[in-house]
Amino acid sequence: MLSQRRVRLLAIAVVAIIIMTFYYSSEARSVQNQRFYRSTVAAMEAQKQAKEAGTAANIPAHKDQSKQNPIKQETKPAMDNDKEEPAIPKASSGAAEVEEIPIAGRTKMTVPKNRNDPEKETSEQPQEQKPETDDHAAAVAELNGILKRAPIIVFSKSYCPYSAKAKSILLDKYSIIPAPFVVELDQHVLGRPLQALLGENTGRRTVPNVLVNGKSIGGGDDVTALDQKDELASTLRSLGGKWVQEVHRKE
Repeated sequence: MLSQRRVRLLAIAVVAIIIMTFYYSSEARSVQNQRFYRSTVAAMEAQKQAKEAGTAANIPAHKDQSKQNPIKQETKPAMDNDKEEPAIPKASSGAAEVEEIPIAGRTKMTVPKNRNDPEKETSEQPQEQKPETDDHAAAVAELNGILKRAPIIVFSKSYCPYSAKAKSILLDKYSIIPAPFVVELDQHVLGRPLQALLGENTGRRTVPNVLVNGKSIGGGDDVTALDQKDELASTLRSLGGKWVQEVHRKE
């Protein structure tokens, strides 16, 4: 049988244990409730921020797509216009590509306009065509110099029988003052470009080519025909004008 003192001590101990157990259990629940509340609030804040960030990221992307569509639609007509209207300009008509040059200060001869300017020709032509351009420009300058030598020029080749026939008639059969000037293209350093230039300007690409004041009267057969018709002297006087001082058949 326990004494009253021991019963009191035991009762006090039980009460103390109960109080401590209740205190610590309530404290633990309070801590757990605080942690759960804080984690829940943090999760909600994180979700809210994620939604706001995603919304902000989607709005510029949508605006950029809306801006890109008009650009594409406006670019397509520009590409179509490029196909319809090439950037490279079309060549002008042949009438604007020729001009007249003076011959010995007397008459004029029609030549390609853009080819009389060596600097312009060199700048417009590709690099690989530069030698041809230089030869053409040199031929133009040389032709101008040749046409100043005499009113009657015979472009010939030393081995050509038709050239020999024309030279024989003009030099041996007729007395012409000033005497016709003969150019042997096969012996001239610019023979080929000169012959090509004569073909462009006179329409005659073969030799002989007899020019009177820059105008071609033909080749060997033409000179022979004029001589047989007794029309050569009158033709030379008519085309030569005052620059042909004398033309008559030798006795």
